[in-house]
Amino acid sequence: MIATTVSHYKILEKLGEGGMGVVYKAQDTTLDRLVALKFLPDHVAVGSAELERFIQEAKAAAGLNHPNICTIYGIEESAGKNFIAMEFVDGQTLQEKKSSLSMKQALDVGIQIAEGLAAAHEKGIVHRDIKPENIMFRKDGRVQIMDFGLAKLRGASRLTKEGSTVGTAGYMSPEQVQGQETDHRSDIFSLGVLLYEMLSGQPPFKGVHETAIAYEIVNVDSPPMSSIKSEIPPELDAIILECLEKDPKERTQSASQVALELKRYRRESSRSRASRITAARPAISGVVPSPEISNVAWNKLPSRTWIITGVIALGTLILGFAASSLFFPASTPHPVIHASINMPAGIQYNDALGGNSAISPDGSIVAFVARDSSGRTQIWVRALASVISKPLDGTDGATYPFWSHDSRSIGFFAEGSLRTISASGGPVVTLADAPFGRGAAWSANGTIAFSPNLTDPNLYAVDAGGGEIRKITTFDSTIGRVPRFPSVLPDGDHVLYSMLTLNGNNSDLYVTSLSNSESNKLISDGSNPVYVSGVLLFARQQILTAQRFDASSRSVSGQPVTILGNLNTWAPRAKADFSSSTNGILFYAAGTGAQNAKDQFLWVDDAGNASGIVETGVFSASSLSPDGTRIAFGQAHPNGGVDVWTYDIRRKVTTRLTFVAPNSASSRPVWSKNQRFVYYNSEQKDGKAAIFAKRSDGSGQEELLTYGGPNATSGYYPTDVSPNDRYLLFNIGNESKSEIALLDLSESKRPLQPLKLNLDGQDAEFSPDGKWIVFQSGRGTDARIVVTQFGAKSGTWQVSSTDGAIPHWIGSKIVYWSTALSSHMQVSVSFSSDSPVFEQPRQLFSAASKSGSQIFIVGYSKTQKAYLALRPGGSISSSQLSLIVNWPALVGE
Repeated sequence: MIATTVSHYKILEKLGEGGMGVVYKAQDTTLDRLVALKFLPDHVAVGSAELERFIQEAKAAAGLNHPNICTIYGIEESAGKNFIAMEFVDGQTLQEKKSSLSMKQALDVGIQIAEGLAAAHEKGIVHRDIKPENIMFRKDGRVQIMDFGLAKLRGASRLTKEGSTVGTAGYMSPEQVQGQETDHRSDIFSLGVLLYEMLSGQPPFKGVHETAIAYEIVNVDSPPMSSIKSEIPPELDAIILECLEKDPKERTQSASQVALELKRYRRESSRSRASRITAARPAISGVVPSPEISNVAWNKLPSRTWIITGVIALGTLILGFAASSLFFPASTPHPVIHASINMPAGIQYNDALGGNSAISPDGSIVAFVARDSSGRTQIWVRALASVISKPLDGTDGATYPFWSHDSRSIGFFAEGSLRTISASGGPVVTLADAPFGRGAAWSANGTIAFSPNLTDPNLYAVDAGGGEIRKITTFDSTIGRVPRFPSVLPDGDHVLYSMLTLNGNNSDLYVTSLSNSESNKLISDGSNPVYVSGVLLFARQQILTAQRFDASSRSVSGQPVTILGNLNTWAPRAKADFSSSTNGILFYAAGTGAQNAKDQFLWVDDAGNASGIVETGVFSASSLSPDGTRIAFGQAHPNGGVDVWTYDIRRKVTTRLTFVAPNSASSRPVWSKNQRFVYYNSEQKDGKAAIFAKRSDGSGQEELLTYGGPNATSGYYPTDVSPNDRYLLFNIGNESKSEIALLDLSESKRPLQPLKLNLDGQDAEFSPDGKWIVFQSGRGTDARIVVTQFGAKSGTWQVSSTDGAIPHWIGSKIVYWSTALSSHMQVSVSFSSDSPVFEQPRQLFSAASKSGSQIFIVGYSKTQKAYLALRPGGSISSSQLSLIVNWPALVGE
C-alpha cells in the first residue's frame, strides 16, 4: 500500500503489524498533518457484530482528550477496508526505554500513565491491554497511552465471548487471566505491573511460558521490590503492591488515587509517611460503644494506616482507638483507620448531585439519604456503635441533611422547605420556604444559616425554634454568583460558604458573620468548606483538600494538603460529599465516575419479561420516540453539567444532542410526535425556567421556546406533546409545588408565553386522541393519578385507588407507579357520554415478575409490544459510604 492514497490519506510507510491489524504512517492531505492509520484485520467483516461493537468502543475512545492519551481522529472505511485514523506519535515505546529509567523518571512515567487512565475511566472506557509496547515516549518528553479502544478487539472470539481472555501475558490481571468480567481496576493491576518492572528491573510474575506466568498472576504474591533493590523504600513498595492485589476489591480503587499517591510519595519521599502495607492491617471484630477520640496527633503523620472493608459494626472502627494502647506504646500516635459502611439490603444511598450524607459533630451517628426498593427516599441514621440503620419517618424526599451543634437533631430540605427532626425520630418542624435548598448549617447558638434557592446571591438565617427569616449577606443581584453549602465556626457567629458562578462550575470560599453581614474571600477554587480543630477542609475538583486555618483571625496559612482523591462531587452546585465530626472522623462517598454501574434501558413485556437494550448513565427523565426506535435522555458530564443525548435502538448508536456541559445542564427531553424535534429544560440562561427545542438529528441551532426570567423560583420541565404537535405540556415546579402549563407551538413569536391550566400537579400526558390529560395530583402519600378534559372547564376524575406517580396514557389504558402497593399498576379507560369510565386498577406485570419495583416505565412500543423501562444502576457510593478515623494525622505539620 506504500505510496497509495486511501480516502484523503497518502500512505508513506509501514510502522508495524500484529494481531490487531497493520499500522501505516500517512499524510492527511486535507488537514496537512501526519497521522497513523490502523487497518483492521480481514476477519472483522463489514456489517459484522464485531465491527459494530468495535466502532462503538472506538467512538467512545475518540471522545477522549487528554495529553497522556493518543488521540483517535476517526473511524473510516474505504474500498471495503475499515481503518482508524489517529495521532502519529514520533518517539520510542516504554519497552525500548524501561531499562534506562531512573527511579525519578519511572515515577514520572507512572504518574502520567495513571492520569491518562483516570481520564479514560471517568468516561467509562477500560483499556485492558496496558503493556510497555502500548506506552509511547514523545520527543517532547510526554508519555502517551496508545491503542485505546483497540485492545478490546484482539480477535473476534475475544471480542464477543464471555470467559475468554483479552490482554498480554505478564500484564493481565487475575480476573483477565481467568476470563472473568473486568472493569477499570484491571487496568490498575496492569499499571502496577509496569511500575514494578520499571522500578525493580524485573517483572513481578515470572515463568518460562504463558501458562506458568498466568499461574503466578492468579496464585503467587509478587515479592516486595525492596527484596530486589534494597534502595526502594517500603512506602513506595506499599503503593505498588496495593495495585497488585489479586482481589479487585482489595486493589487501589482508582487510577486517580494511584497518581495522587505517587505524587505524594515523590513530594514527601524525604519525610516519614504512613505505610499501607497489607500485612500491617489488623483484623478487628466485635461491637463496642463509641468512645470519644482524643489526643488527635497533629504534629506527626500516622505510623500505620488500617483499612477495614466489608460489613462491620462501626463500633469496631472506634475500637481501634480504644485498643491502640494495647497494640502500640503510649508515645505512638493513633493509627489512621479506613472503613466502609455498606447500605442495608435493598437500600441505595442517594449519591446524586453531590451526595446526601453527614456525620454528627460528636462522631457517634451518621445520617444519609437513601432509597428503598419501592422508590421511597428518606433520611436514614446509623449509630457507629451499631450495625442497624433505620429510616426517619416524615423525611420523604429529603435532601442535603445537616446536624445540630449538639448532635441531637437533623436539618434537611424537603418539599420546598427547610425542616428539622430529632435524630431519634419524631415530629417534623418546618422553619422556612426554600424552593431549591442548597445547603444549611446549624450554629452553637441555635441559628441556622441556609441558601434557599437557585439565583439569590445571599445567605439567610432563621432560629431553630422558628421565627423571622433574615438576610445574612448583602450582595447585589448583579454579582452573578450564589452562595452554596455553608458551615459554621465554633464561635457560633461566623459562617463559611462557597460562592458559585451562575451558569458555571467555578466557586470560591468566603466567610461572613451572622451579626454584621461582612463577607470576605478566603480561598479561590474550592467548595464545601468545613472547619475542624485548626484545619479547613474543602473540595477542589474531586480532591478533598486540607489547609491550616486560624478560626480567630479567619485566615489560612501554609500549603494545601491532599487528604483523598476521587470524591463524589457535583460542580454545578458546588457540592462535595463529605463531612467531619469535631473529633476527627471523616464521612464521605467516593466519586462515581467510571465506578458507576450503568443504568439500563430495557424492553419489558406484559408478563414482566425483560430484555436489555443498552447500558448508559442516565441523569434525568427519559423519552421514547413515537415510533419506538430512539431514546432521548439526560447524561451527566464527568466534570459537571448535563447534556441531552439520543440512542438509536436499531443502529445502536449514541449521539450527543446538546453541548452545554460542563458549564450548564440540559435535561428532561420530550419528543415531538413527528420526531423532528426534541424539547428540553436547560439552565444555560439564569435558573431553570427555560425550555429549548432542537432538531432530533442534531442539525441547526437550538431555539429558546420560553423563559421565566432570572428571578423565577420554579423550573420549566417538558412532559408531553399533543398528537398534532401543536401543544407542549410542561411542569412549572420546584421542590414544594408544581402546576401544569402549556405552550402553543403554532405561535410564531418567540419566546412563547406559558398558558397555565389551573391544575396543581405534574407529569402530565395527553390521551392518544389529544382530548384528555392524565397527571399526578398531589405529592408523597397524597399523590393521586387523575384525568381532566383538555381545553374544557371540566372537573377531574381519579384513576388510582391509592397513591400514584409517573402516569403514562398508552392506548386504552393508563399505567402508573404505586409506592403503597410497590407495583406498577394499569387501569383500562373507556368513555360514556364524554365522561371517562375506569376499570379497577390491577398490577401491570405478573406478581412473579422480578422487574416491577426495579424499573421506571418510560414509554411503550407497538412494534416491540413492550414497555421501554429504565433500571437504575448503582455506583460504589450508592452501595457504600466510607470513613477515615483520625484523618487530621494525614495533614502533618
